[in-house]
Amino acid sequence: MKTPFSDTTIDTATHNLALAEVRDLQRTVVVLRGELEAIGHKHSRELQEAVASAHNDLQQARATVTSLRDTLELARADKETAVKDAIASGQAEILQLRETITTLRDALEFAKADKADCMQQSASAHRDEMAQLHDTIRALRDELEARHAALHS
Repeated sequence: MKTPFSDTTIDTATHNLALAEVRDLQRTVVVLRGELEAIGHKHSRELQEAVASAHNDLQQARATVTSLRDTLELARADKETAVKDAIASGQAEILQLRETITTLRDALEFAKADKADCMQQSASAHRDEMAQLHDTIRALRDELEARHAALHS
């Protein structure tokens, strides 16, 4: 039979056992809470480090992009300058060639005119000489005919 005292003992023993188990569970909760907080802090620190590293990488990437953009713009400006210089040089050479052509054309026209004058003077001198030779031939023929007539008369 059950006595009221024996149920209390069991209840007290069960109660003590339950209290001990609750204390063990509470200690386990405290330990697990500490570990969870430590893991949370660790993850938070790792997250902050990852964010800082990503920020640094982003800053480096931006600096690289800026540097490459500047280099590209300088190269483009150098190319434009080289093209402008080449165009200016080509235009100067074209102008010089045009001036040379004009000078040579003027010299050729002068030479043609000079040659035409020389030819005209030569032709005129030739005509004058021919006229003088014809006059001399006539005078000599007239003299020869006069001598011949004087001899036959």
